[in-house]
Amino acid sequence: MIKIDDFSFVYPGSGKPALEHISLQAEKGELILIRGASGSGKSTLLYCINGLVPHIFNGNYSGRIQVNGFSPSDISIRELSKTVGTVFQNADSQIFMMRVEDDVAFGCENLLMPREEIIRRRDGSMKEMGLWEMRTKETYKLSGGQKQRLAISSIYAMGPEIFLFDEPTTDLDQDGRKDFFGILTQLKRGGKLVILAEHQYEEYMPLVDRVITLHEGRLVSPERAPEYPPGFLQGYGKENEVVISCKSVDVAYEKGETALKNINLEIRKGEVVALSGRNGSGKTTLLKSLAGILRPDAGVVTIFDMANPSLEMISGRVGFLFQNPDEQLFAGCVEEEIAFGPKHLGKRVDVERYLHLSGLSNERGRHPQTLSRGQRQLLAVTSVLAMEPDILLLDEPTTGLDDVHWMHLFSLLSQYSMEGKTVVYATHNRKAAGTASRVVHLDDGRIISDEIYQ
Repeated sequence: MIKIDDFSFVYPGSGKPALEHISLQAEKGELILIRGASGSGKSTLLYCINGLVPHIFNGNYSGRIQVNGFSPSDISIRELSKTVGTVFQNADSQIFMMRVEDDVAFGCENLLMPREEIIRRRDGSMKEMGLWEMRTKETYKLSGGQKQRLAISSIYAMGPEIFLFDEPTTDLDQDGRKDFFGILTQLKRGGKLVILAEHQYEEYMPLVDRVITLHEGRLVSPERAPEYPPGFLQGYGKENEVVISCKSVDVAYEKGETALKNINLEIRKGEVVALSGRNGSGKTTLLKSLAGILRPDAGVVTIFDMANPSLEMISGRVGFLFQNPDEQLFAGCVEEEIAFGPKHLGKRVDVERYLHLSGLSNERGRHPQTLSRGQRQLLAVTSVLAMEPDILLLDEPTTGLDDVHWMHLFSLLSQYSMEGKTVVYATHNRKAAGTASRVVHLDDGRIISDEIYQ
């Protein structure tokens, strides 16, 4: 179904190939895992298969790619989408409609399927992906993991012969990952070709037929992933001052939906706290409440002795990282991005230091949107760190990170906490939660456990 012969690709303005001398074949019924560090070329390889290269992303290429006997460069993306379906890293980039059921049907409608067939595929896909109960919900109210599940459901409904998944489970909780495992199983049984680019792939290995490892755009042999000691982010002790306090906090959205219910929580200077829980459990809402982005409907959030402060009142002292790094990358190149926040706060910043800390020194002149998802995530974190806030709030910071960059990020956070700064991050990744000095678990908008690691 897919044949690649000695294929190389270079993005405009880049000094090195994104892909170099790639040759491989993939057949019907296979599930192929593509692994490799952030920036190794995983996403670019998928873009070459689904036609985004060269129809959307320009560059110089050599060699040959064939998909069902056709070159992606010779047919339109619309025609290719009948054969190849792609679920991207950023779910928001492929959500177009206001309601869940309408968005699941959107792709089928664009392929001009009969109405009865659209309804059948739409409903079946929502049931498979656990979206049936929220089929009439507005898409902008979904959590990050629910949006990712919606993106998968929309492609699944279109029924392509080849499925490309680019980090599809990054924002899924454990239940969502189990659902996705079931989807992969069903696709294999149905004879589909599945190519999965993932960093967190261990649980999918029983389904994998082949593993392809990329390093700096080339095919290489696999390497062993590093191990992570539990609880290695050791914040300060219990005697430090309280810098965050929530007392009987409720937060409600429109139509009476209560996202947080009676939250009581104290976090001290220098602590590293993980907020864990399923998608939709309230993790992001709690972080936004601590950042002054959302105001409580009941109770009091106190930050630095300020009761229910606005975003402006704590700007510069509290830094916030969104789930999607693209929402807070503004500048024309990496080094300008790092300097952006401090500049607008009237602070001086050692850009060289933060380039070194982030491991992005060699990418300093590149536009942020040309970086890999993992590199963009590190850049976004580094840009927040460069503002030197006293409290750092991160929403799913491990999104898109491979093992090496994952360890690098948490080393930065550990160093940051040892300087007396406070770190709070939301995650459904058990490994990421296990590295914190304290884990607060939420479910249905309530705190159900609060565990401190000694």
